[in-house]
Amino acid sequence: MKKKLIAVIVLAVTCIIAVTSYLFYGQATAELASNKSREIQQDDFILHIRVERMNEGFQVFRAIQYVGDEQVEIKHQTPLISISFKHQNHDYTGSSVLNTLHTGNSYHPQNAKSFDSPEEGQYLLFCEARFLVNGEQMTISHQEELVFE
Repeated sequence: MKKKLIAVIVLAVTCIIAVTSYLFYGQATAELASNKSREIQQDDFILHIRVERMNEGFQVFRAIQYVGDEQVEIKHQTPLISISFKHQNHDYTGSSVLNTLHTGNSYHPQNAKSFDSPEEGQYLLFCEARFLVNGEQMTISHQEELVFE
């Protein structure tokens, strides 16, 4: 009878240790220290970038806003605004899109992009919008330092 009791106690303690270890170490990934929002203006366009924490990582929202006086036609490949994390790697491989913008229009043809959280530290987020405005090339680039704790 004592051997069974000891076996049950050892099994219970082992289960408690395993569950505690999982909860402690399984959630030890770093989180984005703070949400960020940036506006980068170049000529008649503003690149809007917003970085937000999620339960399992972070997401980046992006848009361009036209603030010029007259309507313009923009042509771009997808994505309009390329986002890469840790390493600069912009890839515009999608088909061409044509759109007309009026003063104040905000254009965000793609959904938020999600990333997994890295280990604690500081990392760079690379953002680049590349498009043609009335036939002339426009590129707006930005690098944002993100801190994970």
